[in-house]
Amino acid sequence: MAEEEKKHGVKNPNEGTAGKIASNMTGEAIEPNYDYGSISDSDKKVVVEIIDLLNARGQVPCSMFAEELKTRFQIVEIPMKPIDESLWHQFTKNERIGLSVQGFRESKDEEGNKIRIPHIGFSADLDYLDEMIQRIAKKVREIPEEK
Repeated sequence: MAEEEKKHGVKNPNEGTAGKIASNMTGEAIEPNYDYGSISDSDKKVVVEIIDLLNARGQVPCSMFAEELKTRFQIVEIPMKPIDESLWHQFTKNERIGLSVQGFRESKDEEGNKIRIPHIGFSADLDYLDEMIQRIAKKVREIPEEK
């Protein structure tokens, strides 16, 4: 583990935290996406309530209905950091790798506002990943040094 990683208190993200994936930046648990494989009776009640509301609202535009749901269920939206504005995206956007957002952790942006940092999983054949790293290393070597 690099000294920079140790400075952030990072542990092995594969070990997890309380059964969840751990952030490789902070070591805190990543909030996973909803697991449709373990739907509870309580979850089903919420969905039935939403279906009933949808049926009662008829032709109400989706955006208006979404705002009503946020109010009813006391949901505060916290923005997700855009992947396409990241350095990682800039280096990998033209690569043929599979990408999925597995969850997020909450942090603060430069202005102190809450923001969700996506936890990204990507996949490709190992030989492709080896070639991809070579291409990325070449891009890095071509970056002009600051004076």
